[in-house]
Order: sequence, then structure tokens, then C-alpha cells
Amino acid sequence: MKRGNNMKIFKRISAALLAVCAAMLLFACSPAREAFATLKESTQERVVLVADRTSEGSLADALRSLAEEDSSFSFEGTESEYGLFITSVNGRTAGEGEFWAIYTTLKEYEGVTYSDAAWGTAEYGGKTLASASFGADGLPMVEGELYALVLSSY
Repeated sequence: MKRGNNMKIFKRISAALLAVCAAMLLFACSPAREAFATLKESTQERVVLVADRTSEGSLADALRSLAEEDSSFSFEGTESEYGLFITSVNGRTAGEGEFWAIYTTLKEYEGVTYSDAAWGTAEYGGKTLASASFGADGLPMVEGELYALVLSSY
């Protein structure tokens, strides 16, 4: 093999290794994704979480993040024109005459009303959570507020 061909191969291998090292460095130095919610209770009939910080994310985003991070929590749902419709939590699928209701302590935020006790309430830790006025995609995560998914009947 000629010296010129060896140099071309060496340069290509060097460039490829440099690209791999740069990608690994970027991945290693990127800030860890901060969780923005913590599970307080997680059963087959009720899940309660608290927002650790106010974020741009929604309850649906928090649920997706928790499902990725915590193997003791899972949920399933379908996406529709109205957003995420939760069908199953921790392996418990809502049966006939049942649904996963959403309750929250978030009453009003930035001029928008997010829950109303007139539509139902749930209790947790001495606090009353009111029925959400929005679905999981429409509920913002606000620091200190509680959010609950409760298996309910109609």
C-alpha cells in the first residue's frame, strides 16, 4: 500500500474517533434531566404526585417522565384530538362504567381555573383535591400542587 493511501485511512479513522469522542463528551456533560414531580402514592386505584417545581410541562409530561424513571409506576393512554386519555394505571385498566378521574389542588394559575370542587373531590393527606377542569395534557405542573389519578365509576 502506498503511503498516501495509509494517510487517507489514518485521517478518516482519526476523524471518526474524534466525532465519537465529541459526541460522548457532549452526552456526558449535558445537564441531567430534572424531575419535576414526585410520586406520593402509587396503587392500582390511585396515584398521587406533587409538583417539585413549576415547569413548562403538563401532568401528562410528568406522568411520562415518572413512568420512565420509576419502575413501580406505569400508565397507558390514547392520544386523541382532545389530548391524552388515560386508560390504565399500574396495570389496572378502567373497566365498563369506570374511568381514571383527575383531581388537583391547583385551583387557579395565571388567571385560568384548573379545578372545581362542584364536579367532585378526592382527599389525600388532609387536603381536598378538586376535579380537574382540564385533561392531563392541559394541567400545568405548579410547584407544591398535588395531582391525583383516581379510578372512578359513573
